Amino acid sequence: MTSPARRGIVIPTTHRKIVPPVMIGLCTLAIACAPPAKDMSQPEGLPSGSYEDFTPEQLVRVFNIRESEVPVRDMPRWAPPTNVVVVVPEEWDIREERMAFLQAVAPGVKLIPVRDQRDAVDRGVLADAQVVMGLGCSASTVAVVGPDIRWIQSGSVGVDRCFTNGADAPATNAFLQENTILVTSIRSMTASASAQHSLTLILSLIGGMDIHLDRQRDHVWGRAITDVVKDANLDREFQDNTLLLIGLGSIGAEVGRLAHALGMRVIATRNTRAEGPEFVEYVGLSDEMYTLASEADVVFASVPMTADTEGMFDAKFFDSMKETAYFVSVVRPPVINWDDLKAALASGAIAGYGTDDLPQRDFEFWDMPRVVMTPHVSDYSNRYRDNQFLLYRENLRRYIAGERMLNVVDLTRGY
Repeated sequence: MTSPARRGIVIPTTHRKIVPPVMIGLCTLAIACAPPAKDMSQPEGLPSGSYEDFTPEQLVRVFNIRESEVPVRDMPRWAPPTNVVVVVPEEWDIREERMAFLQAVAPGVKLIPVRDQRDAVDRGVLADAQVVMGLGCSASTVAVVGPDIRWIQSGSVGVDRCFTNGADAPATNAFLQENTILVTSIRSMTASASAQHSLTLILSLIGGMDIHLDRQRDHVWGRAITDVVKDANLDREFQDNTLLLIGLGSIGAEVGRLAHALGMRVIATRNTRAEGPEFVEYVGLSDEMYTLASEADVVFASVPMTADTEGMFDAKFFDSMKETAYFVSVVRPPVINWDDLKAALASGAIAGYGTDDLPQRDFEFWDMPRVVMTPHVSDYSNRYRDNQFLLYRENLRRYIAGERMLNVVDLTRGY
């Protein structure tokens, strides 16, 4: 396998990990080798137990959440809210508990729980609301909010339907910008669950679980050496795999951390800067994507849906991958050229595909070999709603106090 350095790509010294021989010897002998100070900007695994008692600083650090550059009090149209509409989906029987959780940081603010958008419209509670939490920012939402709306806290990670995905997206984006409406997401709050799910897809392909499940349904045991699955793409040990992360946001970084812990070599590309967490051996900019894809055994894509990323995974990209490599993605469907992906799978240009989202009516993928799919559920977990309301509460506290907000969406970039 050819490393970036051997291919002529200079790896910045900030990404090299050089340990003096003496230090290696001391560590080997376990003689007072203290661990290095923890870099708080690095993603870390989430602790067990409740997160309700986290301080704001702990919440930002543990979930690796980005804060706005300026306090919300310095943003256009800010004022402490009096009416806040909150969607309590699937949990109507515990709405009082959820409202009490939020009310603790919002004394004097009227919190109005609703089941969904229709419930909010039927009850007429959006007309006087300055803040809406959980309805999203799509065309259907902006069509029913009142004139006093100032902040929309999305209940999901992706906000592509507000900006790029769908015929109404341009008008929605224009409305948000013209009315200087603040939009925030729950980005990072579900990264652990999404990364765990994504790693499951990756390991399923590496281990050939899809093949073994087919054999199980056919009642084929295949234990004898003459009857095992013979596929050069299967069962590579972790240390023999290079994982390319395309997108180094909260999900991509967590997938990389987990894969590195298992022994995989991790490289990445990102759109903003050529730097990343310490477990990523090399970070290139987007113009190095094809070069880095040519040496990866697994490519994991987690880029947002924007005008720039639409259709980025096409025939040119799949042709740059090794025939033995797997492509795994949690991106929104418009980011992939599906005809090109089907052609790459059918021709053997790539070894397999794992996904948490598909064009829902494209059933050809359902019957293609070496395709593992799940129905857009990667962020669901036993902690999903708790983490969602944890972010709601902290952002509500910050908004009322006029502090820096969490997960502010750039209306010009769409994420």
